[in-house]
Amino acid sequence: MRPRTKALVAAGSGIAAGLAGLALTTLPAGADDDPVLPAIEPEALVASALAAEPQAFSGQAEVSNELGLPALPGVDALDFESARVFHDGQESARVQLEKPTSEVTFVKNPDEAWAYDSQERAARHVTWDDADAAAAREHAEAQLADPAQAAAQLIEQLRPTSEIVVDGTASVAGRAAYELVLTPKPSEKTLLREVTVAIDEQTRMPLAFDVYANGRTDPVLSLGFTELDLGAQDPTLFDFTPPQGTKVETTDASDAAGHGAGKDSAGKDKAAERMAEHSTTMVGDGWDAVVIADLPSDLPADLPADMPAGMPEGAFGGGQDLAGTLAQIGQPVSGAFGSGTHVGIAVGGAIVTDDGRVAAGAVPQQVLVDALDQQ
Repeated sequence: MRPRTKALVAAGSGIAAGLAGLALTTLPAGADDDPVLPAIEPEALVASALAAEPQAFSGQAEVSNELGLPALPGVDALDFESARVFHDGQESARVQLEKPTSEVTFVKNPDEAWAYDSQERAARHVTWDDADAAAAREHAEAQLADPAQAAAQLIEQLRPTSEIVVDGTASVAGRAAYELVLTPKPSEKTLLREVTVAIDEQTRMPLAFDVYANGRTDPVLSLGFTELDLGAQDPTLFDFTPPQGTKVETTDASDAAGHGAGKDSAGKDKAAERMAEHSTTMVGDGWDAVVIADLPSDLPADLPADMPAGMPEGAFGGGQDLAGTLAQIGQPVSGAFGSGTHVGIAVGGAIVTDDGRVAAGAVPQQVLVDALDQQ
C-alpha cells in the first residue's frame, strides 16, 4: 500500500469496456507498523471474504490511477480523487464523488437508485419492479465507487485463474488487515502482474486493492479506504430528492441493468440475457478475458464527414471527429476480422474496428486480434 492519490478516470464505454472491472487501488492513511495477526490459509481468507456479512459503515476512499486511459470525445467519464461512502449493511448505499468543481452523488435503496451531478444539475433516476429488482441492484452497486464491493468482485472474478497467497499484513484506515495477493496462472496471457487486496482481520471486509502491471513497480490502479467507521448510519442518507430545477431522466430496470453480472445462477442468466440484447460477448475468462461489443447505434446522430466506413452514426457523440482522434492515439491493425485501430494503455488496450465493434481487455494487442478473429 502506497500513500499517493490521483484521479480515477473511468471511461463509460468503448475503450473502457474490458477494463471496467479492473478499477481502483488504495493507499493506507499512514505508514503504520504492520500488525501481527494469526496465520491463515489463502483459500480460507478468500472464502471468508466472499462470505462476509455486509457491514454498516461510513468511510473516506481515495483513488490512484496510472492507467493512461486516453480521453475520447463524447465518452462519459468519472474523474475524481476521493469519495465518501455510506452503507447500511443491507441494500442501501450512498457514494459522493468529490471532484475539483462539483460533486456526483449516487444513492440506492431497495426501491430505486439515483445519480446526481451538481455541476450539470442533472440526475438519472432508476426504478424497477420485482421481476427486475435483482439485476437493477447489481447494476447500481457496480456504479458505486465502494472499495469493499469493487475488491470483492475482483477477487471473485480472478480467483479461478490465479495463484493466491497471503503476503503479510497491513494497516489500512487504522484497521488491521491481511494482504491477499492474486497473480495470474502461467496460462493467462495478460499484461497484469498481480492484484493485492487488503482484507480486514475482524470483519473480512475488503478495505483496499492495488493493480500492478508488468514492468512497473507502482500500482497502475488503486482504491481504498483512508478512513472507516463501522456502525449504523442515518437512514435519511439513503433517500434522495433532487434539488429544485434539476433535469431528471428516469429509466426502468430493463435499461439500467445493462451488463450487470449476478452472483447467483439467476443473476448470471439475467446478465447473459442483457449481454445478448446489447450484442456483447466475452472471449476467454479471468485475467485475459476480452469483451467484444457493438458500438452504440442509438446515440444522437451528427456524423462527421470523415467517420470510418460502417461506423454507427454518432457513435462517440455528435460532431466529434472519431476517426481523427483514433488516428492520433492509436495504431492501425488488421486481421481475419477486418481492420481497425488499436489503442493501448498501461494495463491493456482496445481495438475499435471499422465495422463498428470494440474489443477490450488487459491483454496484448494480438490477444485482442485473436478474440475478434474467433467471432
